[in-house]
Amino acid sequence: MTHTLDRPAAADRSSRVRSAWRAAWDQGHLDALDELLSPSYVRRRGPASVTQDRDQLKDSIRAVREAFPDLRTEIEDIVEDGDRLAIRWRSAGRHTGDFLGVPPTGKPVEVSGATFARFEGPSVAEEWVTFDSRQLLEALGIISTVQRAAVDADLVRGVHRKFITGVTVVTTDDDGTPRGLAVNAFSSISLDPPMVLVCVQHSSSTHPALHRSSHLGISILAADQLDVAKTFASKGDDKFARISWTPGAFGAPLIDGSCAQLEVEIGQRLEAGSHTVFTGRVVSARHDDLAPLVYSGGGFFDISHTAPLPW
Repeated sequence: MTHTLDRPAAADRSSRVRSAWRAAWDQGHLDALDELLSPSYVRRRGPASVTQDRDQLKDSIRAVREAFPDLRTEIEDIVEDGDRLAIRWRSAGRHTGDFLGVPPTGKPVEVSGATFARFEGPSVAEEWVTFDSRQLLEALGIISTVQRAAVDADLVRGVHRKFITGVTVVTTDDDGTPRGLAVNAFSSISLDPPMVLVCVQHSSSTHPALHRSSHLGISILAADQLDVAKTFASKGDDKFARISWTPGAFGAPLIDGSCAQLEVEIGQRLEAGSHTVFTGRVVSARHDDLAPLVYSGGGFFDISHTAPLPW
């Protein structure tokens, strides 16, 4: 079925956007987007600026409408400035189909956000979209933001001190200047595709550089690198002056002598309390047969002489 935009409003960008959104999102007439979006259209979503082309946007709309067949999108405001439009919108529907791996809950879901569109002539060439993802995830039951009585911070700290971790140095090249810090909040996410995450405190002097960078390096320290761990746990200005390091294939500084090294293409930067969670795809990796440095209870340990338990 072919859908045509309202012709009386064809010359009015705001009216054309409203007409196309109503046709595509609310009625499923995705061909309406072909009259609004240019063939080279690019859509950027979220803080990581995940990109979609016109066909991928249509696939996303299909998936949303399958999960929320009664979806209704209200454009609350449009502000036009030259070749750019700022659009404030709100969408609502009942969750009756699988979405983001969540089976149907039957719950009403409402999400609000904003879209910034750039026109080239009569067509939208580029869009930037931001919305409250926590609002969506909470409505689906994936997360909860309900405030409960706070647990004593010292009690939580004591729990964390019982957990044994390795010690990593997370690094990046900041326009020719190497920057890094010691991090024990490191984890594998998946092997296929290979993805990892690290958590970095906002107050770290390396935090702004990581936000600017496309890649980061992760060096898992060996048991004989306690001095390296102390250096990168400090507030020193030039931590790399006393450390032997080598640029990786993608430019991230990697610590020589570490028992394992990764370079990661940063995918998302997720704000979580006092930290940013950096997730990304592993683009280079190596490891040696060296015992790792271990951290627990505020101290560092060499576990190279411990015996594994039978199991």
